[in-house]
Amino acid sequence: MKPYTDKELEILTILWQLKEGSVQQIHDRLNSKSGYTTTLKLMQIMFDKKLLDRRKEGKKHIYIPKLEKEDAQNYSMKNILKSLFGGSTIGFAQSFLGNSKPNAEELQQIKDMIKKMEKDV
Repeated sequence: MKPYTDKELEILTILWQLKEGSVQQIHDRLNSKSGYTTTLKLMQIMFDKKLLDRRKEGKKHIYIPKLEKEDAQNYSMKNILKSLFGGSTIGFAQSFLGNSKPNAEELQQIKDMIKKMEKDV
């Protein structure tokens, strides 16, 4: 089971950018037709799931992401690799590189990463 839903990931993404925010700030940035109370309830659920932390400021809560962006990226990549590519790293790499157009600098970074990984094997 995913530790977060797509909508929760959307909220986390906003909070990673802002570092922290109120329900109103998050709601204003969501591309959603849902009401404010829906955003509030979802963020309360995320707090209960320990995806968010919060502190009280006056009458409102300020929410802070507890799940680090890198942890979410790693989790999602492992799931993509497993579910879409049957765990095949080469299948993923072929698909990624065949469907994207990395610039020269990005290609060099990929090559450097491969060289570093070869040393660790």
